[in-house]
Amino acid sequence: MRSHTLGRPGLWVALLSLLLVGPRLWSLDLADGRIRLTLQEGIGRFSLSCQTKGNTGVFVPLLAAQDPRTSMLSIVVGNRIYRMGESSDFSEKAERTSTGGRFIWKSSFLQVTESFSFIASNDSSVTNGIRIDLSLKNLSEQDITVGVRYLFDTYLGESSFVHFRTDTLSQVTHELTLTSSQKVAYWISPLAGDSEDFGLQVMTSGAGITVPDRIVLANWKRLSDSSWSYETSSARNFSLLPYSINDSAACQYYDPRSIPRTGEATITLAMGVYSKGGFSAALAGAQDFSAGVQQSLAAAKNAPDKSQAVRTDLATVDRLMAEIDKSLSSAETMSDEELAVVESALKDLESRASGYDSAGK
Repeated sequence: MRSHTLGRPGLWVALLSLLLVGPRLWSLDLADGRIRLTLQEGIGRFSLSCQTKGNTGVFVPLLAAQDPRTSMLSIVVGNRIYRMGESSDFSEKAERTSTGGRFIWKSSFLQVTESFSFIASNDSSVTNGIRIDLSLKNLSEQDITVGVRYLFDTYLGESSFVHFRTDTLSQVTHELTLTSSQKVAYWISPLAGDSEDFGLQVMTSGAGITVPDRIVLANWKRLSDSSWSYETSSARNFSLLPYSINDSAACQYYDPRSIPRTGEATITLAMGVYSKGGFSAALAGAQDFSAGVQQSLAAAKNAPDKSQAVRTDLATVDRLMAEIDKSLSSAETMSDEELAVVESALKDLESRASGYDSAGK
């Protein structure tokens, strides 16, 4: 198959004009299919929302959204604990990627990269979740031991007092610890009384998923106040009187592991709106370029309003730009098929660009 580098000025002009449509906020407000993902630069947190089904579907946060700082990533190196986005030992950068976005935190001894990719559940053709790849790269001159703790501030189940479900438990109403030996496939923070079983689903096993060593379901304040380990009690519910009432959270622990000098370890998660088919991480990181572009274009066409269509089309532009940049900055070249996808996508995007003027002002 013949290959080409992208050398047509008209394509660049079209891309640049599209990049000027609407506001370009560096807060990394990303959208694809039913999912909105925002990387909060400066505090190192992410927000995640999913659109409900139907013609009048609205975006509902999957995690507590009043203050995104209540969900957090913590790293333990040796005996020291660092909260990403808060520790002065780490610099922070947020950037777009061809599949979503990422945070990069860097210190003198460790680089932590949290990469987000849009994915679809195993029974959906539309994006309804995200994959998170957490890379831990040893920058020191010696072996180090690194552990990970993800604290997710859940809220959807709080109105019914059934705060969580799993594939083996129909309801969780009190504190609970689940270990890797119990082989739980997922946990859910369910929206009470929803006919579509809307809720946040976090996979804890399956293809491509890194199995957590421990999952703790408990009161948010108790988990937030504990710097690392927390021991649950079946006698406690999800309240801490009088400070935190009916306030649930989930914490996933990945025990410390040794990373050799110049070595790297990766932890992979997958989550999204509840799906009977669940999510897989096996193929998500290398989503086919053509299929991904076509899916994004279709999602924009079916968007419920112009602002959502603009965000989705901008995500498509980012995907195209990333693919072009990769071709120009490496020995790789774009195939005839990939070039045809770019040209076709540009025509599609240009045909809608004029209609976005009022939405982007």
